[in-house]
Amino acid sequence: MQKFTWSTVRRIADKQAEEIAHRALIMERIHAAEPIGRRSLAEALELPEREVRKAADALKAEGLITLTASGMQLTPAGHALMPEVLAMCQLFSGLHQVEDQLREQLKLPQVLVVAGDADNEPHVLRSIGQAVAGVVGGLVKDGMILAVSGGTTMVAVAHAMSPTAQGITVVPARGGFGSLAETQADAVASEMARHMNAQCRLMHLPEGMDQETLSKAAKLPGVADTLRMMRNADVIIFGVGRADETAEKRGLDTAQLRMLERSQAVGEVLGDFISLDGQVVYRSGTLSKDLMADKPDATRIMAAGGCRKARAILAAVRSHPPHVLVIDEGSARAIAQYAKETKGKDHFQEADYA
Repeated sequence: MQKFTWSTVRRIADKQAEEIAHRALIMERIHAAEPIGRRSLAEALELPEREVRKAADALKAEGLITLTASGMQLTPAGHALMPEVLAMCQLFSGLHQVEDQLREQLKLPQVLVVAGDADNEPHVLRSIGQAVAGVVGGLVKDGMILAVSGGTTMVAVAHAMSPTAQGITVVPARGGFGSLAETQADAVASEMARHMNAQCRLMHLPEGMDQETLSKAAKLPGVADTLRMMRNADVIIFGVGRADETAEKRGLDTAQLRMLERSQAVGEVLGDFISLDGQVVYRSGTLSKDLMADKPDATRIMAAGGCRKARAILAAVRSHPPHVLVIDEGSARAIAQYAKETKGKDHFQEADYA
């Protein structure tokens, strides 16, 4: 079947195409931030409030949204239509071309890009979470094990999950660090399991332990069972951090910080600090090294957002190439530029978890 472009639609019926685009964008934004008021929506989309009101009334008449005192929300019919609506938004936003470009540049099987920039629009993390949840929903089968890391993006992923299969078990993909309890891998795994009606096994261990202590802790009965499941995870979902911010959260000492600076570390993923060319310059004490130990063909899903993380994401992809990369538009366009600038210097490699 011959592909068509949004520019073709606009040439055929420009006014109608603009109205369709506005309605689709409004549904996409409601989906990401519901309930949301008309004024807030108009400001977010940079559209006159009267246009948002007109489109919202039309969507309500079609039974796709509800208008309440708390704001606009999608109806069940609206939610059911969202996969097609999101695909339409991708079409006229040009994000399909960005996905294709990154898939080619980064040599990845699948790249998904959601609209916006998480650095400036907090709701974008929710969109990333929903995109990851959609991917996971198409992957999981009864009895599978999911391993998930921590961080704010993974919290958004956990909240977007829903029951999709029976007998699922969720485990953390790493230990804990930092001061926010709700973003720890244990907490994220527990929240994801709750949303999926799944079982959960926790680790209850911090990261940064020396190898001897780590080895002893791994033999504790509760930890050993969780570690066994982590090694056998069918799907691994993980985020990416900036090297400088993660080092601060982990409380690395001055010598370690200087070493990371000398090594030009820009990103951190699953305990590994990475330079832009994908080289692991420092590996902290973490049980994440055992991921995929017993199931090397596990599906890896990497998710992150925000233009500020672009170099960190590129470094992480080069060091720990995922099967699916889910990012936002802000980071995607910056990554494409960084990848172009460093072409020929890539060191793509399979992640070394041994």
